[in-house]
Amino acid sequence: MALSASDKKEIADMLIAFSERRPTPMRAEDMLLQAAIEYATPKVAAGAQRFSEMRRFEPYPQRIPQDIFETVVVPSKRKKAMTKFNKAVKEGMKIVRSSNQYGKKGTISNAKRAFSAVTKSVSKARRGVKLPKKGVLRKVQSKAMAILGRVRK
Repeated sequence: MALSASDKKEIADMLIAFSERRPTPMRAEDMLLQAAIEYATPKVAAGAQRFSEMRRFEPYPQRIPQDIFETVVVPSKRKKAMTKFNKAVKEGMKIVRSSNQYGKKGTISNAKRAFSAVTKSVSKARRGVKLPKKGVLRKVQSKAMAILGRVRK
C-alpha cells in the first residue's frame, strides 16, 4: 500500500517531535567524566563530613587551660632505666668492636657469636668467675666487673 502525501507528512512530523524530545547522545569523554563523578561523590562526601567534624584551631588563651590539664592529669611515661648487666654488655660490645677479634676494627663480622661471647663474659663477671689470662674477653670481663660492682657469690 502506498502512503499518501499527508501520511508521509504526519510520519515526518512525529519523527521530528521524537528527536527533539530525546536528549543528545553523550560523547565518550562526557560519559567517563559522569562515571568518575558518580564514583567519587560518596567518598568525597564522607571525607568532607569528617573534615567538618575535626577540631578547629583554638586561640592561644583558650588552649592554655586544656594543655595544663593534659599535662597534670595525663602524666608522660618515664623511660625505663638500663640495668647494670645491659650497660656492661653495651660496653663489652664497644670493646669488641674496637678490637680485631670478631672482624676488622670498627666492624663485627659475626655479630651473633660476638654478642654471645660478650654476654657469657658479663655473666661470668657477675658470678665472680676468674678473669681469662689474655684477650679481648679479659677486657670485657674486667670492664663488666667495674660496672657491676661488688660480686655476689
